[in-house]
Amino acid sequence: MATLWRLIRTGIFNAYENMAIDHVLLDACHKETAANTVRFYRWNPSAVSIGRFQHLEDEVDVDACRKLNVDIVRRLSSGGAVYHDFEGELTYSIICRTQDMQLSSDVVETYQHLCQGLLIGLNRLGVSAKYSAGSENFCPNLFVRKRKISGNAQSRRGNTLLQHGTILRKLDFVKMFTVLKVNKQKADEIIIKKAVSSLTSLQHELGTPPPFGQIEEALIEGLSGTLPARFYEEGLTDAELQSAQKIAESWYAKSDWTYQRGLTK
Repeated sequence: MATLWRLIRTGIFNAYENMAIDHVLLDACHKETAANTVRFYRWNPSAVSIGRFQHLEDEVDVDACRKLNVDIVRRLSSGGAVYHDFEGELTYSIICRTQDMQLSSDVVETYQHLCQGLLIGLNRLGVSAKYSAGSENFCPNLFVRKRKISGNAQSRRGNTLLQHGTILRKLDFVKMFTVLKVNKQKADEIIIKKAVSSLTSLQHELGTPPPFGQIEEALIEGLSGTLPARFYEEGLTDAELQSAQKIAESWYAKSDWTYQRGLTK
């Protein structure tokens, strides 16, 4: 039976605010003070996010990020380092209680179920993608002809999960591999050529990148067909925005969180 879910298009925030908003929504859903939620957002400035348990200096060229005005933030979720381009990516978050999805708390099962809606959404855009379950070291991804178009990661609060991930709209390989470290090397033709063969985007698949609103609508339609949900659209409450701002400043923007692997606060 379908239940009411929030649909929130928060638009554009910086990296620390984006991660703090996900944090606030996860806590509220866990405490049952908010409904299950689907959220879409973008990053300005562009940013690099690293997984909860990664060593930042192994993954990110900090000096290059400073020079290019690219933020660096550590996520609550696991997974690898990701470059989030302002024009090149739409990010989604799904925050929900597993019992409301009529699923067990099994991580593999929830990934597969939630990603089905994303696959349907990509199909509606004209892109035929497939799900890859990943492995012990890699989170599940969505692929088009063996090229990744979406990466995904999860975090948990008891029986409540946050799954967030990328939808690659277009790719700036040079900037991506200037700020990310790949085998300890700088961006060069060999690395970029290899990346071109392993990543894809909506622009590459369709010839032109769809508007962000069109991508959102396609994903909403896809998720509506796979989640037991009836969406109602609203913005963040004033209390949620205030709480997120405090957490962004006191947690995600702090160097002790960013630099210390697996730190618990």
